[in-house]
Amino acid sequence: MLESKRREVKYDHLRSLAVVAIIMVHAIPAESTSTGQWVFSAALLPVLLSFVGIYFMLSGLFLLSSHTEDILRFYKKRIQMILVPFACYSGIYYWYYKVYLGQDTVGFFVHIGRWLKALMTGTIPMAPHLWFMYVILALYLCTPFLARMFHAMSDGELKLFLVLILVVQSILLYLPELGFSVEESLQYMIFKGWFIYFVLGYGVKRLYHGRPYLMFGILGLTGFLITMLQKCFTPYFAPGIHDLAPTMIAISLSIFWLFEISGDCKNKVLCKITGFISRFSFSVYLIHYLILGEVAGKITERLFLRHYYVPRILFETALTFILSLAVAWILDGTVIHFIIWGLRKLDKTNRK
Repeated sequence: MLESKRREVKYDHLRSLAVVAIIMVHAIPAESTSTGQWVFSAALLPVLLSFVGIYFMLSGLFLLSSHTEDILRFYKKRIQMILVPFACYSGIYYWYYKVYLGQDTVGFFVHIGRWLKALMTGTIPMAPHLWFMYVILALYLCTPFLARMFHAMSDGELKLFLVLILVVQSILLYLPELGFSVEESLQYMIFKGWFIYFVLGYGVKRLYHGRPYLMFGILGLTGFLITMLQKCFTPYFAPGIHDLAPTMIAISLSIFWLFEISGDCKNKVLCKITGFISRFSFSVYLIHYLILGEVAGKITERLFLRHYYVPRILFETALTFILSLAVAWILDGTVIHFIIWGLRKLDKTNRK
């Protein structure tokens, strides 16, 4: 997200597309009223949700590639570039729902304490998408040590490790649904969950750099077709279908590798646009849920578009994206910039 000083345009394109995809996920109604609507959402959601995994893959690609950075310096940079925006935007959610719309007339410092507690416990009001941040922060905490571990591995060892975590994740997902309880035996397995995507971003590029797309394309198409078959014929058996299932990992890998080998579109206008979007994509992600629910969604309810399934989704996505980008540009350039500047000045003062 914000890890690389030397930006590559293909990753800017991918980040920009990813943030739009995540907004569209939340713009799609939870329920469909016709077969056509169901087919549209059932087919689109696996593709859109694959970008959640791609976000983790991009982070792992950049962070795990470097293993020589000073650990304390790494943590300071993450506090400035990740934790500060997260705290600020979560504060906006808290203020809007608990202060602006809230009924409590408690004092300022009581609200500060409640906001900090909500931030620490993952209970920021009306912001379910912020689960992502707690996973990212946990991964970042371990990154300096993981990077050193992976760089000490040979390519063969890294392949075996990737196979291991994928097999274990598949067992954890599928066997319980088939009546085999494995929670007790594998609950202490530490290499599982969203960590898989984080590692794959680094591991796949290291192991398969320069390889053609065909294998990854077939993998992604297979994952998509299996997902659709599950939805159509075995909707009662769809464990982790949109999160950590191997089918979703395959779709994410396919899209990620498509941009890796052919995403270097050098059109100057496009590069400037996606470079700008990419720069603020993290903050757009943080604020978009509030904008979608409280602004874009309410505007759409007043328009004739509310009666049309696909146009409504597209309009809400576009409006949410534009407004979120504007808010991110303003806040990142003012409040968040000032806080980060202050932390850097304080750090320089303490080192003297």
